[in-house]
Amino acid sequence: MTGPFGVQDRNLAGIIYIVIAIFMLASMDAVAKSLVTADYSVFQILFVRGSINFVILSLLMPFMGGLMLLRTSKFKLHGVRGFFGFLAPFCFFTALASMPLAETTVIFFVSPFIMTALSVPLFKEKVGIHRWGAILVGFCGVLYVAQPTSDGFNATVLIVLAGSLSYCFLMLASRSLGQTDHTFTIVFYVTFWTIIFSSAGAYYYWQPIPFEDLAAIGLMALLSLGGNFCIVKAFTIGEVGVITPFEYTGLIWAVLLGIIFYDEIPGLNVWVGTALIAASGLYMVYRENKKKEARS
Repeated sequence: MTGPFGVQDRNLAGIIYIVIAIFMLASMDAVAKSLVTADYSVFQILFVRGSINFVILSLLMPFMGGLMLLRTSKFKLHGVRGFFGFLAPFCFFTALASMPLAETTVIFFVSPFIMTALSVPLFKEKVGIHRWGAILVGFCGVLYVAQPTSDGFNATVLIVLAGSLSYCFLMLASRSLGQTDHTFTIVFYVTFWTIIFSSAGAYYYWQPIPFEDLAAIGLMALLSLGGNFCIVKAFTIGEVGVITPFEYTGLIWAVLLGIIFYDEIPGLNVWVGTALIAASGLYMVYRENKKKEARS
């Protein structure tokens, strides 16, 4: 250790935060699966979850800085981010109605590779042959899980991929907004726009919600806020290259939660695809760390 506030201590704290965050978000997905398989509309789930989060954030606002937090010069970008912030979980939760939790999560994890590929045209970043190779292996892992040429191909995979692409645009917008706006501001506006975008569908598909199901959506709201808070905290106090690999614990949680709550035993294609995606993602992190060490 390098002292009570040394780099290693901060990284350890960051690792703890990210592991807790990923567990909370994976648990939220597991709760969402129970609701969508009970025939609740994803519009209604997102609307109620967003409304609960909106109330919580409004109550927290006076203690975080007050109405000043709502000031932004990028209101349109918040709206764009809000659209993708709605679309990403909408696609993911929709897919959960007919796909196992682990398989859906594994395919969704193609997002880091899409983000790296998009960084070339959008941000003019240079991606070397090693990272392109890792991207190719990651996509092969997704294809192996989805098995698009087999008779058992589930077209719902395309919805998961649409959600993953939406998540990429959500994160890329976050990258821009994070330079000027407070984290609370970013979370508040994505919550606001999620309510707006889900409201029409929620009204059309609305059905009465028993207390136990309302409590489940409330749990989703708390897990969502808690998970996002822990992610922000993790990347604030820890080094990105150290923290990022632990996001892949989400694959483990998805498998375990699927087995425990839904008796979903992943097939060989899921295990092999998971290994390929995790290995290629970790290799990308390894290469990025080596580049940083070379520059320092």
